[in-house]
Amino acid sequence: MNTLPEKITSSLYRMFSGVSANDMRFHCRDLSAAIMALDLHVETPVGIWTDVFVETADSRDLADLFNKYGSDKSVRHNYHVIYGSLLRRNEPVSILEIGLGTNNPKVPSTMGIQGKPGAAERAFRDWAPQSMIYGADVDRGILFAEERIQTYFVDQTKPETLEELGKKLPPLDLVIDDGLHFPSTNMNTINFALPLLKEDGVIVVEDIVTEYLPFWHVAVAALSHRIDCELVQMKSEVVLIVRQRQHSLSRA
Repeated sequence: MNTLPEKITSSLYRMFSGVSANDMRFHCRDLSAAIMALDLHVETPVGIWTDVFVETADSRDLADLFNKYGSDKSVRHNYHVIYGSLLRRNEPVSILEIGLGTNNPKVPSTMGIQGKPGAAERAFRDWAPQSMIYGADVDRGILFAEERIQTYFVDQTKPETLEELGKKLPPLDLVIDDGLHFPSTNMNTINFALPLLKEDGVIVVEDIVTEYLPFWHVAVAALSHRIDCELVQMKSEVVLIVRQRQHSLSRA
């Protein structure tokens, strides 16, 4: 039996949305089950990072800078290998990261009070001396501007804010989604970022957790008809690599 607060919450939800909370939960479970069923019909391989990327002196330099500024991209993860492989550090690259690493416990996907907002942006700025780095976050309190770094507000759950962000940006070499980590917001970011990529530009969706893999198996199978997508198992979690044109990442 539902408690009184649950009954009140359900009634309010129905009042404002026209759909009861129980109905919404049913629809969510049904959609999840449908995705699991579809996943049985697709064959989406997940690459192993050692077969896709090469760790180099440049990527190790980037790891040192991630560590210096307090990013977890090379300690908890080994994402420095991705970016050291994809980027030419001595060229004028443009990078956007969505998700600056808020340390506000009240903000979704917070890094906790020990988080260092803007750590990755500063690391990329120092690593690539001709780069321009852009960042975006839902937490207005951590937005900042420094030499070759500019940050903006964005709410990944609202595509109109992504559209407004796009008006402020140049063509991009790299877009990193390290924001809310939900499939719906990841897809909002991919749809927003694809038109902004340079010819050889790349989107990297970080931190795909195991429970969302069935969705991504189906999504990659659907998207691969028009763009190049590849799931890659890194040290800790899976990432999705997206390119505008067909271009295999796997090493020969």
